[in-house]
Amino acid sequence: MKSSVLFAIALSLVATISLQAKKTHSFRSEVWTPEEELAGFEVPEGFVVELVASEKDGIVNPIDMAFDDAGRLWTQTAIMYPMDPYEDIAWNDLLALMEDPEAQKNYPAYPKALDLYAGKTKGEDKILIIDNPWAEKPSKPKVWADGLAIPQSILPYKNGAYVAHGSELFFLDDSDSDGFADERKRLLTNFGITDTHTMAHLLIRSPGDWIHFSHGALNRGEVKSLVSGTTTRIDFSKIARMSLDGARLNVVSAGLNNIWGFQLRANGQYYGTEANDKSWSIVPLEPGTGLQGIGNERIRPYQPWIPQLHDFRVGGTGISGLEFADGMENSFPPEWKDVALLANCITSTINAVRIVRNPDGTVTAEHLPDFLKSKDDWFRPVNMEFGPDGC
Repeated sequence: MKSSVLFAIALSLVATISLQAKKTHSFRSEVWTPEEELAGFEVPEGFVVELVASEKDGIVNPIDMAFDDAGRLWTQTAIMYPMDPYEDIAWNDLLALMEDPEAQKNYPAYPKALDLYAGKTKGEDKILIIDNPWAEKPSKPKVWADGLAIPQSILPYKNGAYVAHGSELFFLDDSDSDGFADERKRLLTNFGITDTHTMAHLLIRSPGDWIHFSHGALNRGEVKSLVSGTTTRIDFSKIARMSLDGARLNVVSAGLNNIWGFQLRANGQYYGTEANDKSWSIVPLEPGTGLQGIGNERIRPYQPWIPQLHDFRVGGTGISGLEFADGMENSFPPEWKDVALLANCITSTINAVRIVRNPDGTVTAEHLPDFLKSKDDWFRPVNMEFGPDGC
């Protein structure tokens, strides 16, 4: 059986980092072409990696991607990265600044960032759509929305998309169906924006008309629904959910340090990744789950901590994307059942961990050989999504 693996985001991110000369631990200085990058990948026998799009096609610093019901691939740019509104601050001072809105006003970059996130001023970033991601040759995306500032996550829905956007979570609508977003409806506001890397992101459509999302470590805020007026405190690392209309919002699980990978499997099970590994490379994240991590906040005072699930570490401090090959009939071979694929942007690999929930309630995890290795230490995989073609 021959399967194709689609790593559009990972491949395009390589070109982005090299062309913009971002700081890296690598001693190399020359730019690799997409063709050179492909030649440096090592995957198991029977698999191939194909280029879908690259920075040459306008995809710059992508963070997220999603497929809509028509099979189109959505992604975005992060040209404005980073947007941390402070410089050279001590750790304890940073912790204090996170929860002090008045002190934040003393940093001019804070109100500027808030204006960008709220749409009062226009940013440089875009949301892009690739109409035919399975074409034989790399595709040039269409611009669906512009004037944004690092859209962290996008979730296509009907004629538009939900967007996690710094301090805001809103719905962009293409009301006249001309292929370009023309209406923005703000749903949630006042997410913390202290750290670019740990804002609300990973929008996941869930049963019961909910959208689940992750919130990272170094942001705190009294998040407000602009639809109902209700507020919910979201500090540190959490999984939260919002109703489709934005009226309801609540925290559903707490813990870990940075959940940069979060998925709802086809069998109804939620899983998340701990960016810093710490023997929780991947964990079940059902509503009500509590894990130790930054803040050590419990949803309920009597809540027990979930113990560490395995004694191995996959390595690195940036486990980002997460995916399972659940559509085994038209996708990966059966031996990949229950195998979590972890995008590891620090070790330049795609890790593989088999995780199984046993009938007695216990969880077993097995560290497998890496699914993908790269000869390029600039390779930074950050997101993965299975497409409707099983890739």
